[in-house]
Amino acid sequence: MKKVALDPRKCTACRTCEVQCSIAHSRSGSLVSAIFESPPSLARVRVSWTPGLNVPVRCVHCENAPCRLACPVAAIEEEAATGTVQVRQERCIGCFTCLLVCPFGAVRLSFDRKKAHKCDGCTERVRDGLAPACVSGCPTRALEFLDFDEIVSAKISETAARETAASASAGAVDSRGQSPLELILTMRKEMSRG
Repeated sequence: MKKVALDPRKCTACRTCEVQCSIAHSRSGSLVSAIFESPPSLARVRVSWTPGLNVPVRCVHCENAPCRLACPVAAIEEEAATGTVQVRQERCIGCFTCLLVCPFGAVRLSFDRKKAHKCDGCTERVRDGLAPACVSGCPTRALEFLDFDEIVSAKISETAARETAASASAGAVDSRGQSPLELILTMRKEMSRG
């Protein structure tokens, strides 16, 4: 099953994910028309800045989601086919218990501030073979739609690249062209001489 993977190191806070999300959830599905819709379509992702890092905050569709467990009227359900957690607006009573228990801050207020509002995982887009709107709009690929094997493979490749770069830069520091092992042996030899 595919999930949206986040690499905050790549996020430039361009907020394209927010715009694409708003357009995808607008009545018209068009940027030009969505601007004039009333009430306006709200983004289900929000880019938050922390010192040195930008983080697109969105629902991660938790297994055993706290929002679903806390909802007193069962307005939040897990859709088994997609593995997403959905707010059923027609059942929501606006108690916002879900907002209080969400560990990510992904549940927000609707435009009229009477209902819970959160990422729906773009289930219709995914059923049509498309990536969620936030992913398709991300120019730096800070958000990607991958299955778990692809996520792990990418992390392994990134780790290998980092280690290779660190080893190469450590070797570049040694002016005599010695490998780190040779450098240690040379240091030991010098130390044994007193």
